[in-house]
Amino acid sequence: MSKAPTDVSLPRTTRGKRPVFFDDPSIDQMMTFLIELTTEVAVLRERLDTVERLLDAGIPVTREAIEAYQPQPTVDAERNAWRDAYLKRVFRMHPTAAVPASDPAHGSST
Repeated sequence: MSKAPTDVSLPRTTRGKRPVFFDDPSIDQMMTFLIELTTEVAVLRERLDTVERLLDAGIPVTREAIEAYQPQPTVDAERNAWRDAYLKRVFRMHPTAAVPASDPAHGSST
């Protein structure tokens, strides 16, 4: 007999070293924090959307109703579009200000 998904036990620790992407470990920590926070905001936004849709449908809002909610394909498409736009906003590349080589505050190449 197979276990239900809620009965699965996952290890609490990872094996091996954490991946390193930047020369400065604090940048890796900040990126991890940013990704985790971004994920939490996206999850909260989706749950709030579920609550709003339950209210619009006149369904009492309970934990069970939120967990049991199955969005229609159009709702999934709306949520996916929001998530894509959100991730693009959060992770867009910000242009760096060009610093003239002769700027004494930032070193000089001359």
